[in-house]
Amino acid sequence: MFDRLKRDLQQALDPDKTSSSRQRQQPTVDTLLPGDVVSLWDAGDHVVEAVLECAEELNRRAVTWRWNLLDEGHMLSAAPEGNTLYVRTAILHQDSAEFETLTADADQGGVLKAFEARVRQGTAARNPTLFECEGRVYRVTSTGIFDARPIGQTKFPNLDVWRDVNPSNPGDNVYFELEPTVETPGDDSGSEVLGIWTSHIALLIGRPLKAGDIQSIYPRAEQEGQHR
Repeated sequence: MFDRLKRDLQQALDPDKTSSSRQRQQPTVDTLLPGDVVSLWDAGDHVVEAVLECAEELNRRAVTWRWNLLDEGHMLSAAPEGNTLYVRTAILHQDSAEFETLTADADQGGVLKAFEARVRQGTAARNPTLFECEGRVYRVTSTGIFDARPIGQTKFPNLDVWRDVNPSNPGDNVYFELEPTVETPGDDSGSEVLGIWTSHIALLIGRPLKAGDIQSIYPRAEQEGQHR
């Protein structure tokens, strides 16, 4: 009885807090918030530092996903087609040759615009668009623009590329995906490459997560007492 009175009083004083606490159950990959901890089978424990909820319209259908930025430069992507762990990020600055190779006009050898032109022509599969980075050759598999908003925070992460995501104009936020042209047996650490282009370009390198790769997810500190 006293517990119920306490809950009623707390709800009257701060209804938003009690409502959000009651609604949030054990966090999952799709509901992570800053401060949660993800325990990975072969990559240790990582704190969620920022969460971006993203959306793109494809064929008049909205597609949504989340990019969870973890500590130590890791990023966990939770998307309808599966989850991907990116363990390393390379920043390509505007004055770098790699940045120019990716972003130049197609007639000047620009990789992304050449790929988009081939998609429009229907030749992208038969005439793959290639990009070489760190001694490995990749082919472009997709490009797009995305809308994004931070979850659990009011600002975007204060990191290169991420801090320059435009919240009001998705056309300024470009992503692209690469796949290696040659697979290395037993090594899938670079089998997934995600590019984020705002001001500079971030190339995130990682691999798809398999069942069991995520061992546990621990809620952020203010939630822990409610789950014990």
